Amino acid sequence: MEFRPDGTLVEYAIGRGDAPEARAAGRWDATGRLVRGQGGGGRIVVSTPDRLEIAWQE
Repeated sequence: MEFRPDGTLVEYAIGRGDAPEARAAGRWDATGRLVRGQGGGGRIVVSTPDRLEIAWQE
């Protein structure tokens, strides 16, 4: 998962040969709200230097 400075959110799935494959871009904002590019969304529940927990909703 990549949170870009312009508010774009990119999720990566495991593709062929275990190579990361980008999915449709979504959006994120400073309040922790996430919107997936393929629909649905979520919010950041916990964020620490070594852990990110997200509550996803379809």
